[in-house]
Amino acid sequence: MYKKAFIALFIVVFTAVLGMGIISPLMPIYAESMGATGLWLGIMYSAFALSRTIFMPFMGRLSENRGRKVFIALGLLAYTIVSFSYVLASNMYALSSVRFLHGIASAMVIPIAQAYIGDLIPKGREGTYMNLFSMSMFLGRGAGPFLGGLLADIFL
Repeated sequence: MYKKAFIALFIVVFTAVLGMGIISPLMPIYAESMGATGLWLGIMYSAFALSRTIFMPFMGRLSENRGRKVFIALGLLAYTIVSFSYVLASNMYALSSVRFLHGIASAMVIPIAQAYIGDLIPKGREGTYMNLFSMSMFLGRGAGPFLGGLLADIFL
């Protein structure tokens, strides 16, 4: 097992999931300032999942043909650019579109990093390493909303 690659992928996925979670407590406040209804909040959150559902199979296939590192790097770049786009959204259509694009970037990072880990794991140790790697997602899912809520309480 390549320890440096494992650690790098762990950090990449933790950071990506942290970024998704940190905005969760802030999104309803931001969307309400645009006049969002409960339906619009549902559309906005569903846009992320819908785009991942559509694009994950394509990204997975492309990463198998063209290399996983390239897709992870491009996905992280897209993640960064899309994250700054939230500020530019001026209505619920734009905000839902940004969420859709964020889902595409996520489809380029998280599942491909998981596949990459699968490539690196020594035979017979799959359960151990995949569960260790899963910690990156759960740590990000826990820390992200906590930090987002903390930021909301401090600044809003």
